[in-house]
Amino acid sequence: MNYSEKEIMKNFGKKVKKYRKLLNLTQQQLADKCGCSAQTISGTETGYSFPSSDILFKLSFSLNVPLAYLFNFDDRQLDNEEFYFIIKNSVNKLDKKDKDLLIKILKCIAEQQ
Repeated sequence: MNYSEKEIMKNFGKKVKKYRKLLNLTQQQLADKCGCSAQTISGTETGYSFPSSDILFKLSFSLNVPLAYLFNFDDRQLDNEEFYFIIKNSVNKLDKKDKDLLIKILKCIAEQQ
């Protein structure tokens, strides 16, 4: 699929925000990791601006995701690594009680197969 420059900026920003939130980082915390301002992160996430190549690589490193993940705009076609990354970081946010509940739910689903 071909994307316009504006669509790329907007979709890229959504991905940055998604991975930032998965890591429970504020915009300021991510900015500190990348050596830029929170305004740079905000502008990137809203699609208002696009980061420099230096910040682009720092985002990938700071979010602990391959750069390609930030440009995968079709969430229906997540590769296995990206899928497991999202699941792992989502589960890590849960407390023990909720993790135990999730395991029970997954076991029930598996038994239905």
